[in-house]
Amino acid sequence: MKKNGVKGAESQGANNDFATTSVPPGSRRSFYGVSMVWVGWCISLSAFLTGGTIGAGNKLGIGLLAVLVGNLLLFALASLCGTVGFRTGRATASLFQAVFGSKGSVVVSALLGISAMSFIGVLLNSFANTLTALLPWIPFWVAILVFGILILATVLRGFKGLEWLGNVAGPMLWVLLALCLYATLKKYGTATLVAYEPEKPLDFITSVGAAVATWIAGAGMASDVTRYSKKVSHVWGGALLGYILGAGLFEAVAAVCAIGVGDGNLVVVMSKLGLLIPAVLVLGLALWTTTGSNVYSSSLAFTNAAQIAGLKIPGYVFSIISTVIAMAVAFLGLASKFSSWLSFCGSLCGPIAGMTIAHFLVLNRKSTKIFVPKNLRLSAWLSWAAAFVLSQITKSAIPALTAIALGFALYIVFSYILDKKLNIHKEATDGSADGQVWDMPTSKEVAALVKAAENGGQDA
Repeated sequence: MKKNGVKGAESQGANNDFATTSVPPGSRRSFYGVSMVWVGWCISLSAFLTGGTIGAGNKLGIGLLAVLVGNLLLFALASLCGTVGFRTGRATASLFQAVFGSKGSVVVSALLGISAMSFIGVLLNSFANTLTALLPWIPFWVAILVFGILILATVLRGFKGLEWLGNVAGPMLWVLLALCLYATLKKYGTATLVAYEPEKPLDFITSVGAAVATWIAGAGMASDVTRYSKKVSHVWGGALLGYILGAGLFEAVAAVCAIGVGDGNLVVVMSKLGLLIPAVLVLGLALWTTTGSNVYSSSLAFTNAAQIAGLKIPGYVFSIISTVIAMAVAFLGLASKFSSWLSFCGSLCGPIAGMTIAHFLVLNRKSTKIFVPKNLRLSAWLSWAAAFVLSQITKSAIPALTAIALGFALYIVFSYILDKKLNIHKEATDGSADGQVWDMPTSKEVAALVKAAENGGQDA
């Protein structure tokens, strides 16, 4: 297929930003662009608070080590999940079709979309409260309305909108972070920070768990970003930038500032250091990038569920709905009531990430064709239920990682027991009545296809 074939492939799913189809080689993005989306997504208000909590509860060196270990674990998870997205070119919710069956993915996609949408509402509420505390002359409702509009305007452009925002916000956030760190070290001195002894110490594992919990859900949705990568090295490099130089670095600086200033909120710390305008910029940019990515993932998940259910609703409609509902949650002050709900969603979503990795990178690691059953897959539902129950009754120091590990292991066991008997893991033809087939080229093959598309050659 010639170059016009690439364009044809792009147009096939472009209206929904390839929510339910594979991103064609000709639509893959640059390493810098994808990486900045990663960075913007991972730098959030919750990262500031987590870093501050870890810093206040540990000696400086131990706290920084906990931040590093936690984000290295997130980096590994995101890279594995992201590799699946890179090879298939598919969004996270779309991948659920292969794991749970096409019909089964409706429920899981809806759960993912609701979870992401709820998180947006909590972030918006937190943002508005913090902003009005810094700038009392700004009404609470104005803060929510203005940022709701900004988020929607960005997301309606699809991945290109997130890429543009990341290119602008990422470098600015790093500059502002350096300014905050400099001001803290200048005012309090390195010796004071190193000598710090916490009044209420946190143990190391708990601190690592706090860092992991901050972005465990985002790491599991890595495919929403990495499906646009050109090389597998771009997947791992982007995840490294996002979690180590993005969330990790900001958590580390928040930890340092918490020791010096005595407050875990980096934005509040900056205002106390006389950096009011930089504090407002950090607050706004961090919210904008994180909520934008979550609205994007939410719309992808809902679009997948709608299509499987036979509803022809364009993706932008779900972007609007997700943003409006999130704004309503923030307006009505319901964010506190969503905290327990988000925790529950996290427990439910954790095993799914492990199951997805097991399906594509273990059970089908040598396959170039992925069979997608039309109906429900019993092995997946049993694995999900068992992993969720066991993760709830297991007293783990890091519950989210336990849930992922259980989902991974149980899915392999149930698949070997049930799917082998039912001949589910097979390379069927495109015309199979009980399912469909996806291509899953090797990493080298994907890179070659991208290069060919860029040179006006063939498209897969």
